[in-house]
Amino acid sequence: MHSEYAVEPAAIGADWNTFRFLIEKFGFDKGRLISRLPPKWEKEVLAAAADAGVSDIKLASMVERLKATRKIRVVDFGRAYDPDNPWIENALREHAARPFRAIICSDKPTGCAEALVSDDCDEENALIEAQISRDVGRVAADIADALFGLVAPATEVDIVDPFFDLRPAKGDFMGPLAALLAKLSGAGFGGKTIKIHFRTHDSRPPDILLARDAPRLTKGMIPVGFKLQLYEWEQIAGGEDFHDRFVLTNGGGLMIGAGPAAAGAAENATFTLLADAHAQVVRAKFSDGATVYRRVGAIVQIDSSGNAKLI
Repeated sequence: MHSEYAVEPAAIGADWNTFRFLIEKFGFDKGRLISRLPPKWEKEVLAAAADAGVSDIKLASMVERLKATRKIRVVDFGRAYDPDNPWIENALREHAARPFRAIICSDKPTGCAEALVSDDCDEENALIEAQISRDVGRVAADIADALFGLVAPATEVDIVDPFFDLRPAKGDFMGPLAALLAKLSGAGFGGKTIKIHFRTHDSRPPDILLARDAPRLTKGMIPVGFKLQLYEWEQIAGGEDFHDRFVLTNGGGLMIGAGPAAAGAAENATFTLLADAHAQVVRAKFSDGATVYRRVGAIVQIDSSGNAKLI
C-alpha cells in the first residue's frame, strides 16, 4: 500500500512552487513516502532552497512545513548514504539493491526508467499514481506485502482486530503476522514491539492461561528482536462498538475490511488508508488511560525466545 521514493533535496528545494507541489504528494495517507536519503534530508532541502535564492519568507514557510510533516512524509527505510558521493549516485546504488518506486531528481540519469524530474510528477504518471484503497488477497504473503511499507519505518505499531486469537481453530491470525515479521526481520527492520488489541469474550482464556499457552502457539513465529503484546478490551455499556479492524503506527494507518487474518486465495480484504491525523485518533482509543473501551486483565507479552509474562 505504501511506496518509497528517493527525492533529491536539490530538486524539491529548487523553488517554492516546486517544493509545495512535491511535498503535498507524500504522506502515509497518500501511499507515498520520501526516503530519508541523506539522513539529514530536511536540512539539505533547506540548504538547496537557500542556494537557489528562495526568499527568507518562503524559507521560513518551508521550515514550518518540514517540521510539521517530517514524521508522516519523510521516513527512514535504513538506506546507506555516502556523503562523499553525489546524491544521485547514492540513490542509484540503493535503487539497484532495493528499488524505489521512483527517483525524483534534478536531471534524469541515463539508463534508469524510474527517474523523474519534478514536471513528471503528476497523478497520471504510473510511477506517481497511488492507490489509497484496494483489495488484497487473504493469504499471508499478500497481507504482509501490503503492510510492509506502513510498518517498516514505524517505531510504534498497533494491530486492532476484535476477533484476533492465537488458537489456530479460531482462524489463521498468526500466519500473516509471522510473514510480516519475517519480512521485516529479513530487511533489517527489527526491534519492534507489536501491540495487538482484541475484544473480550466468554470463550477466551484468562490472561494467565493465555500467557501459559502463548509460547507454544507462537513457536518459531517471532524473529529475534521482536515482541508481541496482547491487549484484551471490552465494550462499555452504551459506549462505542468494537468491530473495525486497523493496522496503526506512529506515522499513519489503514483499515482492513475483513481483517488481517488469512482465509485463502479465493478471498480478498479491502485495505483503505486512513488520513494521518485520523489514524492517531483511532490509536488513542487503545492507549494507556484510554476510556473508550475497558481493559481486561493484564497485558501478555511474548518474545522471540518463547518467554511469556504478564505486565
